[in-house]
Amino acid sequence: MAKCGECGADLPSDARFCPRCGAQAGLKKEVYQVSAEGLVGKVKEVINDAKVKRIVVKDDKGKVLLSIPVTWGAAGTVAVLALAPWLAALGVIAGVVTKCTVEVEKSA
Repeated sequence: MAKCGECGADLPSDARFCPRCGAQAGLKKEVYQVSAEGLVGKVKEVINDAKVKRIVVKDDKGKVLLSIPVTWGAAGTVAVLALAPWLAALGVIAGVVTKCTVEVEKSA
């Protein structure tokens, strides 16, 4: 039986979402610790993977600062114009924090 990546609950074989916490089943999470200077670069690096579904930026205390849903277009590229405001927000966050965590949710 599969386990939820968020809360660890047992998932039925046909589950699309966790019955306990509501997290989407079949996602795996990668976590990166980055400095403020490396934040925008890390997001640009991971966003090129077609399996990426969401990028979450947290401060050093674990508070969510920004959650970016990643949408791939029909041509197989991220909608660049839609990404520009998120990159601007990342620049502001980088000016405020010294260290942060980047969580990347990918389809399995």
